[in-house]
Amino acid sequence: MLAPHRHKELEMNIIIRGSGEYILANQRYQLSPGHIVWLFPDQEHQLSWTDPNFQMYVIVFKEELFQNILLLKEKYSLLTEKNPLGSFCRKVSLSSIEKLRKVCESLSALNIQKEVMSPAYYYAGQAFGFKQNSQYLHADPVLLNAGLSYLMTIGWHLFVTEGSEEKRKTLNPSVEQAINLLRASTDKEYGLLELALECGISSSRLSRLFNEQMGVSIVDYKNKLKLDKFMDFVKNNPDFSISEACYSAGFGSYPQFYKIFRQSFGISPKAYFSTNSTPTL
Repeated sequence: MLAPHRHKELEMNIIIRGSGEYILANQRYQLSPGHIVWLFPDQEHQLSWTDPNFQMYVIVFKEELFQNILLLKEKYSLLTEKNPLGSFCRKVSLSSIEKLRKVCESLSALNIQKEVMSPAYYYAGQAFGFKQNSQYLHADPVLLNAGLSYLMTIGWHLFVTEGSEEKRKTLNPSVEQAINLLRASTDKEYGLLELALECGISSSRLSRLFNEQMGVSIVDYKNKLKLDKFMDFVKNNPDFSISEACYSAGFGSYPQFYKIFRQSFGISPKAYFSTNSTPTL
């Protein structure tokens, strides 16, 4: 998750231990135990860095779950929106976080299913709208949905009634401009010098600020954009082979694409797409 992404489900993050930083749009939020973060479907977000002790629960609510819950307009209706205005990173008491943590642990402990796919498979795309929703990871979906319904409603209740809004920092204007240029011109291969010139800043300063604020280098960020473009090609052109899609996305060679794909998803393209029933090599 150390790359900008979005998905079609509502998500709640509960920070248990350690520290980290989220980038939501052009805002940076410092994370520590006690934080609850709500992520909405049309909000691009990135966990830009974490310390070695960082730990959080990521709770994903599929849209179907809302159909079984009466959302009172006064309090819960905001959860059905795609990209509401406002700050959705707040800190609650550690005792409240402990209550939520125990619910998460109990749901995990009650899952008797032994064979669960690696997180790379689910977070690589299928669970978050790449092709289709993932299947339940729980042996008892009814039990899981009951727990998710509770977590969603009590998590939002604590967020609204107890949460204190955290200070946020804005991205450096040059970093934000560089991001916008790279996103708007995925067909153009910006070099560091050219990108820095466009942003009105020295290449060394831009490189340093980008690394500090985004948690990845400019090269790694460009590769992430190419990977996103590759996924779009595969999704929208089912007849494309993996090789065709990788070249169409701007990768210079298949070995380069293979290396970046494996670094990002933790598995090879062949292994990933054999599970997802997508194109051949």
